[in-house]
Amino acid sequence: MGLLSLARLFAVLAMLFAPLVHAGQVSAARDLREDGVLAGQEGVPILLFYTASYCHYCEAIKTEFLDHMAGDPAYQRRALFREVRVNSAIQLVNFDGSTTTHHHFAGQRAIALVPTLEFVDASGVRLIEPIIGARIPDFYGAYVDQGIENALKKLRIGRDAS
Repeated sequence: MGLLSLARLFAVLAMLFAPLVHAGQVSAARDLREDGVLAGQEGVPILLFYTASYCHYCEAIKTEFLDHMAGDPAYQRRALFREVRVNSAIQLVNFDGSTTTHHHFAGQRAIALVPTLEFVDASGVRLIEPIIGARIPDFYGAYVDQGIENALKKLRIGRDAS
């Protein structure tokens, strides 16, 4: 196989696998203070997705819905997606700048069940009631859409009242 043929092969493979490489993914929360600044600048809520390593429903929701949403520019303009693992010691900077872990942060937020979706503002204040549990899988995307829309409305009301 010549050099030109090899280059063509790599080009074809790159085109085939590009959608997989650029597919969206919900990022693990690392610095919520920084995320809060970004969310405040963009005027969007932060969607905190609480999961656990043992939760099969969490993984299904993440791969079937949230990863796609997080990678979609239309959703990126409406919310900032972050994952918090309730049984993990991953280090996390809280909204107030203090350092904690995913596990302790979830405990402070009184997250008792996973999966849970919590919609918060740039300061970490809960905007609407969280979505707790897997609910009806066929409608989960609609639940998330409605949650984002309600959180955006709450943000707009707060901004208009200022």
